[in-house]
Amino acid sequence: MEGAVKAPGIPASFEPVDWQPHGLPRDPDEIVAAIMDPLKRGELYPLYHQLRRVAPVHRNRPEMLHGGWTFARFAEADALFRNPRVVNDPAVIDEAFAHGDGSFTNVMRNVMAWLEPEAHARIRDLVRAAFTPRAIARFRPIAEKVAHALCDRVETRGHMELVEDFNYELPFNVIAHILGIPEEDFPRIRSSSWDFARTGERVVSDEVARRGDMAARSLVAYFAELIEARRGAPGEDLLSALIAAEERGDRLRHTELVANCILLLQAGHETTQDLLGNAEVALFRHPDQLRLLRERPELTPNAVEEFLRYDGSVQVNHRVMLDDTEVAGVVVPRASMVYFFLGAVNRDPERFRDPDRLDLAREIPHHLAFSFGAYYCLGASLARIETAVGIRTLLDRFPGLRPARDGFEWRNTLLLRGPQRLDVAW
Repeated sequence: MEGAVKAPGIPASFEPVDWQPHGLPRDPDEIVAAIMDPLKRGELYPLYHQLRRVAPVHRNRPEMLHGGWTFARFAEADALFRNPRVVNDPAVIDEAFAHGDGSFTNVMRNVMAWLEPEAHARIRDLVRAAFTPRAIARFRPIAEKVAHALCDRVETRGHMELVEDFNYELPFNVIAHILGIPEEDFPRIRSSSWDFARTGERVVSDEVARRGDMAARSLVAYFAELIEARRGAPGEDLLSALIAAEERGDRLRHTELVANCILLLQAGHETTQDLLGNAEVALFRHPDQLRLLRERPELTPNAVEEFLRYDGSVQVNHRVMLDDTEVAGVVVPRASMVYFFLGAVNRDPERFRDPDRLDLAREIPHHLAFSFGAYYCLGASLARIETAVGIRTLLDRFPGLRPARDGFEWRNTLLLRGPQRLDVAW
């Protein structure tokens, strides 16, 4: 991403991970502090396992997650996601995203995910039709075309850096097409999108906050211009459909329209970029499963579900309790902030047998990589298609695909987890 500034990555190797190492802290506050430590974010799962063992439902000290509750087991997370009185709430914005001069925060206050439940449902209903599995299926050929074009660029080179050359570009191009962003505008918004996403962490440096605020202002200005242009020349894209809803009086304000265009752009590519990277790392660490997927392409849809369960890109979800609620024998008070460690939840041995093993043929009736209930990820179908197309295209175009180095780098973020650099050859 030209112009983007990246923090140093966390070095890692492709060697098998010790998921149950000795010497882990036993105090739950220390475990959560370690999870939040950027230097520990490369291999979170031993910490998740330890937290689940010693305190699967835990109230943190006031200085950690503002005294919120953390959940590390599947059963409690699943039940709370289904509870209509456990919601995303505007209070989360000021608790989790109040960085810098407020430009980033103001955008976040207007995106559907963080509005009051009634407003969230109103905007979600306007967008939902564009993201049904049937509606998204028509974009598979676009994803396939983009994936092959990206491979064409590097095929004769014999190597590439997967994150920047492929994983970022594939979902970015597809969601930009869905929104109706002209291709000539892609360079203008790429680096802004990167900087905006980095500001979505709970704790960021002053420089990250500054760049995130600049990115927010740039994206707001860009979409305001594009919306004005589409009013005079609508197309068949999602942006034109949302503008029509606004003009019909379907309760979509201009600030909400701009903010949710930014949300759809960001959510539509950042999470899938990381899912692709996590899947690639998992395959390189499990050569038997890489070989299996090469030989049995029909396993690809199921493999995507296992990638989501095994190492999803979204690691943390927030909610707010509207009522006093008993969870696992503990009463969580009304107005409490609650945090779900999705990586821990999706490797809960009470739900998934041998959870640290990547098994592309595993039967997975239900995971929580996309959350569940009223806030289930709208882009789930799109992410599944893009990941399936991306992984399948790489394996088919480059049968000898392999790591070009002994190691790679994780990005030092927690809410969204993925590799920062992943060099491959064929």
